[in-house]
Amino acid sequence: MPYQRPTYFQKSEQFLLQWKLDHLVFWLVYAMVYSVIFPWGKNTFESFIISNGLLVFHAIAAYFNNDFLIPRFLLTRSYILYLISLVLGILSVCFPLSIVVHMVINNAGLQNLVWSDTFFLFLVINVLFSVILTMVLKLVKQWYKDQKTNSELKQIQLQTEIKFLKSQINPHFLFNSLNNLYALTLSKSDLAPEVVLRLSNILRYILYESNQGKVSIRKEMEHVKDYVLIEKLRIGNSVKIELEIEDKLNDELVEPMLFLTLVENAFKHSEQVLPEHRFIHIHAHRVENGFRFLIENSFNPEYKSLERGGIGLQNIKKRLTLIYPNKHDIKSSISNGVYRVDLIIQLN
Repeated sequence: MPYQRPTYFQKSEQFLLQWKLDHLVFWLVYAMVYSVIFPWGKNTFESFIISNGLLVFHAIAAYFNNDFLIPRFLLTRSYILYLISLVLGILSVCFPLSIVVHMVINNAGLQNLVWSDTFFLFLVINVLFSVILTMVLKLVKQWYKDQKTNSELKQIQLQTEIKFLKSQINPHFLFNSLNNLYALTLSKSDLAPEVVLRLSNILRYILYESNQGKVSIRKEMEHVKDYVLIEKLRIGNSVKIELEIEDKLNDELVEPMLFLTLVENAFKHSEQVLPEHRFIHIHAHRVENGFRFLIENSFNPEYKSLERGGIGLQNIKKRLTLIYPNKHDIKSSISNGVYRVDLIIQLN
């Protein structure tokens, strides 16, 4: 896959994750909200400073839970040990937290409440809330990371499978083309140099351009024309070949080597028919929101092996399913000695 330059948001995310600044930002925002809900100081700034100091104890309990208790007990399904450890961890934090609250609060009435069971329960609930909040955020963050990893793995798997299918097509195409050229050289035909020129254009397209990703419809159709011309030079005028390709095609991108393979199959399958009854019709034009490629060829019903070696229409259908899910329609049929493949791809 080609290198994609990270966006501004991707760079920011990488920077925050590298220096753990996302944690710092979270606790600062949390302290701001906490200082508004519980104004410990005489003014907003003093409340914010005090809240930061108190939340240090919350953070200790939260990280102890996230980084130690969850991996060690919760994920291993040791639920009783997890609950016992979590309760002990919160209680061990709340005792020194009570002392700090008593030291920093100037309100005499509130100081008297610090050592009461009600206020201690209040601190426990506060710390527990922070622990649960950070645990939820951690789990959501991990879920997002797993989803992103799975998506990347699926994309890699998809690209690998597409490359495998394309690697099946190219040798198959080259084998047939060289056979055609060999037949011309045996007969010492003057058409052999023209075939070599056209074939070199197609091979250059396969080896270099088609491996760079998607190609324009116009370019794909140019190489369809090259292939048809190679076949015309080889078989002469004994076969009726009708090629209708819309002249004004846009540069919309499609997966390479789809249409060329269909044309190759049409010539191969029609070989089982007597020359006087042999024909190939190719029609390519734009349709609403897409492109249509219709190909018909004469076919001998007694010739049953349409897909020798498993390479051909089934290969194309699988590639279409991978690359254009729910955005294509391909139909093949055999009727009255005519083999027909109709492919429509949505491009928008």
